[in-house]
Amino acid sequence: MSRRPLHVAFVWNQHQPFYRDAGTGGPIMPWVRLHAGKDYYQMAAILERYPKIRQTFNLTPSLLEQLERYEAGEQDYYQKVNKPAETLSDREKRYLLLHFFDIHWDRVIGQHPRYRELLELQGRSREPGAIAKALKRYRPGDYRDLQAWFNLAWIDPEIRHADPRLSGLVEKGRDFTAGELGQIMERQGDLLNEVIPRHRCLQERGQIEIMTTPYYHPIMPLLIDSCSALRACPGLPLPRRFQFPQDGCAQLALAAAQYRRLFGRRPKGAWPSEMAVSPETVALLTAYNFDWSISDEQILAHSLNDEIIRDGYGHVLNGDLLYRPYRVRGAGGEIAMVFRDHHLSNRIGFEYQHFRPEDAAADLVHRLQKIRENLSWSPEDHLVTLSLDGENAWEWYRGDKGPFLHSLYRRLSEEEDLSCCTVSEFLAAHPPQRVVDNLFTGSWVDHNLTRWIGTKNKNLLWDCLLEARETVERCRESGSCGPERLQQALRYIYIAEGSDFPWWIDSMPYNMVAPFEALFRKHLAAVYRSLQTAVPGRLGRPLVRPRPGESAFRGDPLAGPLSMVPDKPERE
Repeated sequence: MSRRPLHVAFVWNQHQPFYRDAGTGGPIMPWVRLHAGKDYYQMAAILERYPKIRQTFNLTPSLLEQLERYEAGEQDYYQKVNKPAETLSDREKRYLLLHFFDIHWDRVIGQHPRYRELLELQGRSREPGAIAKALKRYRPGDYRDLQAWFNLAWIDPEIRHADPRLSGLVEKGRDFTAGELGQIMERQGDLLNEVIPRHRCLQERGQIEIMTTPYYHPIMPLLIDSCSALRACPGLPLPRRFQFPQDGCAQLALAAAQYRRLFGRRPKGAWPSEMAVSPETVALLTAYNFDWSISDEQILAHSLNDEIIRDGYGHVLNGDLLYRPYRVRGAGGEIAMVFRDHHLSNRIGFEYQHFRPEDAAADLVHRLQKIRENLSWSPEDHLVTLSLDGENAWEWYRGDKGPFLHSLYRRLSEEEDLSCCTVSEFLAAHPPQRVVDNLFTGSWVDHNLTRWIGTKNKNLLWDCLLEARETVERCRESGSCGPERLQQALRYIYIAEGSDFPWWIDSMPYNMVAPFEALFRKHLAAVYRSLQTAVPGRLGRPLVRPRPGESAFRGDPLAGPLSMVPDKPERE
C-alpha cells in the first residue's frame, strides 16, 4: 500500500462585478469595500498563521481595480449616508432602514442585541413600502447606532475581537457617537488597503499563488463565438451571433498587465470566468502564455465521455480519473488544467454552514483521507482540487469563517498524509501525463452556458451589446474616430461584456436585476458617447420588465443600490 501523501489544492475565487456607474463614475454598491473588511483581508490573514498550508487565490482584475479606486478615495453611496443623524433627509433615512440590514439576519444580526433590536424596530421588512412606517419609530440615536452596527458587523468577528477599539464598541453596544463611527470606518479602510499588499507578501513568501481572470469577467466561450452555447444545448434560442475573439484577447492582455504591475511577475494560472471553457478558450490562454487553468469535474466527465462515480456517501470511486491534472488541447493550443471536486467544494460552500465548525473540519479531513485510501493502490501522486467562492459562504457559518478555517487548517497541518499545495507547485513536480483532446464547452453551472444566454431577456442584452460593438467597428473602419476615443469606447464594451449582467437577468428577482440592467445600459450608452454618435433610444428605457407578481422598480435603480444579500447563497 502506497504511503504517498494526497495533495490538496484549495483555490479561492475572490470576485466582484464592476460596480462603477458609467455616468457618475462612482460605485453604486459597497460589496468590494465590505467584503474587503470581512473576507478578503481575513482569508489571507488566517492562512498566514499556518505556514504548512499552501493555497491558490484568484483575485479578479475588476475586484483589484475597485480596491485601488477605494484606496484613492472613491466612496460608495453607503458611505455617503454615514452622516450625522440629525442632518439625514427622509430619503436617506429610508435608505438606511432598507439597506443597513444587508447581512445575514440570524447568523449575524441576531448575535448582537442592539442590532437585533434595531431590526425589530424597523419591522423586519425588505419591502420599500413598509419602511415608511419605521420612520416614525426611529430616533436620531437609532440611526447612529444603525450606521455603526452595519459597518461593525461587516468587519470579521475575529478582527473585531483582536482590536481593542472595536471590541470595546461591540461591548458598548449602543449610543454610539459620530467619532466612534469614524473609528469603525477608519479601521475598515485600513483593512481594505492591506488586501493587495498582504496577498503580494504571501505570494513572495511562497505560501500562496495568485491567479487572474479575463479583466471584466466575461464568459470567454461566448465572446469568442456565442453559438458555442449550442454545443451543450442544441436548439437553444440564441441572439444574433456575437463573434469577437479579439475582445477575449484584450481582456486577457489587460489582466496580465495589471497582474505584472501589482505583483511584479507574470501570472501562471488563469481562472476562466465562471469556469466557462471551450477549445477556443484554450487557444487564447495558450497565446497569452498561461501555464494552467481550471474548470469543473462535469466538464472533465463530458470531455472524456465518462462518469465520475460516487457511492452513497459522496466518495469518488474512480478517483484516478478526477484527481489529476490533464494536458488539454484545443484549437491549436495546449494548457495544463485541473478540475475541481464539485461535491466537496459545494460541501464547503453550502453544507458545512449547518455543522458545528469543528465537525465540518473533521468531516472534510475524513473525506480527504478516504480519497487517499481509495487511491492507495496507485504509485502516482494525485491532486484533489477544492475550488469555490471565497467570500459569500462565510456569513452563513457560525462565527463566520474563523472557527471553521482555524479548525480545518490545524487538522491539515497535523496530517502527514495530506499535503496542501499551490496548483503551480504540484504541476512543477508532477506535470500532467493524460490528455484531453475534446474539451467540452460549458461552465460550472450544469456544464453549459445557459445562465448567460438563451432566454428572451438575456438574448436582448446580447443583441444590444452586439449593436454597440458593431458601431465601434464601423467607426474604426471608417476612420471617423481617433484612437483615443476608440479605446475609450472599447473599454466600456469590455465592461459590458462582464458575466454578471446576464447572470442576473431572468435568474433573480426583478428588484435585484434592475440595478444591473440599468448599469449595463449606462455602459453601452457610454460607448456611443465616446464615439460621439447618437445613443439608441432603447438604452434610455429598461430592457427588462418585472415578471408577473413582481413589483415594478420605483425611481432610478442607480439612485442607490438594492440589497444584494439573497436569502440563501447561490450554489456553485
